[in-house]
Amino acid sequence: MEHTLPPMRQLTDTLRACGQLQAEDIRALAAEGVRTLICNRPDQEETDQPASEELADLARQLGLNWYYQPVITGQVTDEQGVEFGKILQQAEAPVVAFCRSGARCGTLWALSQKSVRSGEELVAELKRAGYEMPDFFKRLTG
Repeated sequence: MEHTLPPMRQLTDTLRACGQLQAEDIRALAAEGVRTLICNRPDQEETDQPASEELADLARQLGLNWYYQPVITGQVTDEQGVEFGKILQQAEAPVVAFCRSGARCGTLWALSQKSVRSGEELVAELKRAGYEMPDFFKRLTG
């Protein structure tokens, strides 16, 4: 039986975002050619969540690059967005970023682009990728 990955949101040609990855997801992503994973979820948000260090070890064993940038849901700062942008600049593509639902990853990506794209453009890109975050959209355009 073929493994089904969690739903992916395509943010750019080389960046997708999704919800929590499991070990079998990381194996499938490595097999399809993903080169870098970014974990934006703090450990122990939920009791059944795999530990980031275990996932990092597996990713590295499979030859993937791993970045751990935990951010708290609903409290993503502009500075964290800038940091996410720095990670993306050095990350080998293609890249998959993940958190609980993928929303923090989309938020971080948009904040990383604020200095080079308008809020309206970013909202349009996020909507195209399947995000519906009206409060955050106001933050981008306000």
